[in-house]
Amino acid sequence: MPSLKGAMPIFVREMQLFRNKLKRPTYVVSALVTPLMYMLVFGLGLGRQVHIADGSYLAFLIPGLMGMTAMNNAFNWVASAINFSRFYYRTWPLVILAPVTPLAIAAGNVAAGMARGIIATLLVGLAGLAVGWRPQPTLVLPLTLLIETACFSALGVLVGVKTRCSEEHMTYANFLITPMGFFCGTFFPLDNLPHWLACPMYLLPLTQANIALRQHGFSVETVVALSSLAALALVLLALAVRAVASYTE
Repeated sequence: MPSLKGAMPIFVREMQLFRNKLKRPTYVVSALVTPLMYMLVFGLGLGRQVHIADGSYLAFLIPGLMGMTAMNNAFNWVASAINFSRFYYRTWPLVILAPVTPLAIAAGNVAAGMARGIIATLLVGLAGLAVGWRPQPTLVLPLTLLIETACFSALGVLVGVKTRCSEEHMTYANFLITPMGFFCGTFFPLDNLPHWLACPMYLLPLTQANIALRQHGFSVETVVALSSLAALALVLLALAVRAVASYTE
């Protein structure tokens, strides 16, 4: 597609930067510290007090940690990369002036965020397998991760372009991304929350991702969750493309 011409070089550039980080063992270890901490604290400690009706708490927790990891890495990688390009390296204006469409710019950054989020999530999944998590083989999990990382990467592009200073994107992380990690069914079922608080949580993308990640096949609940997540991803991508197209310093 002509409108996507130029997306691949942007993707390759971001992945080369990510590859350089992956060469450092300390980076891989640091990416696993937070999920492993949650796995130990909630899985071995507080998890014994959480009642799961249809399975073990470990089988409930690991997919939630994978969903949270995918969200955090996809959003933060894209938002912070654009943030640094705009305010520190001053390379973002060069990308805007390049003969590529706003769709290609957004798509390249979204694809890089998806790859980064999925790689980090696979590390969490491997850690889960090491402690006894045994998921059923299904296409639901990889499909959900693809749609979820696309959704939060598109949000990262939107936030990265719209922020007015280098610290502002952390405000979105603190008031949107972090609360979703704790209140969207990552560590405990939403049924444990009061009804007035649980209902709005179902409107958030991480909740729908967590619902789909815990399904064993393409049930009605899975299709509804994935459809909602995909629709939101398309809306956020459209907003991100519009933000790139209207970008001015």
